[in-house]
Amino acid sequence: MARSDLYSKTVMWVKVTLPLIALALLSSLFLLSGAPDPEAALPYAEVDVEQIAREQRVTAPRFAGIVGEDQEIILIAAAMTAESGQTDRIHAQAIDGRVDLGISEVMTVQATLGDIDMAGQFASLRDGVAVQSSRGYQMESETILMALDEIRLRAPTPVHITGPGLDLTADAMEMEEVDGAPILRFTGSVRMLYDPES
Repeated sequence: MARSDLYSKTVMWVKVTLPLIALALLSSLFLLSGAPDPEAALPYAEVDVEQIAREQRVTAPRFAGIVGEDQEIILIAAAMTAESGQTDRIHAQAIDGRVDLGISEVMTVQATLGDIDMAGQFASLRDGVAVQSSRGYQMESETILMALDEIRLRAPTPVHITGPGLDLTADAMEMEEVDGAPILRFTGSVRMLYDPES
């Protein structure tokens, strides 16, 4: 009988004290945590909502065209905005492009900024333009104008071309397709170093 009373008292004591201990632990967490620090709050992105609504920005747009015998011209931008009041004039940022020059030759284009004229079917790329061919040649220029409906490209600013055995600089350059093959023309002060052994 004494053992049964001791067991009952122990169970009753545990039922009362355990919830009280849990309550004390929870209250100490809230009391010791202190006031919230507004400086430690999660940062929000600083964006101008009115500017976004005004610019009608589109992310990752893609422009593509077919010329010749299934030759593709593709331009992909990180973001674009339409010129105010003109839906066919587009300002693009971080542009990556690809031009099929033939069955096995491809040219890639990269530029920081560009304007795409949908009505005129051409793009004006600027701010450090880099063009690379699948044959290993690379061209750099400040500005490049390229057609979107045919294989035609023009660099009105000085160009620097490097590649296997070649180092060439010129004041300007034009490229167009003649009889299915891309032809390059350099104008102004042209300087070329060619090493056939490389």
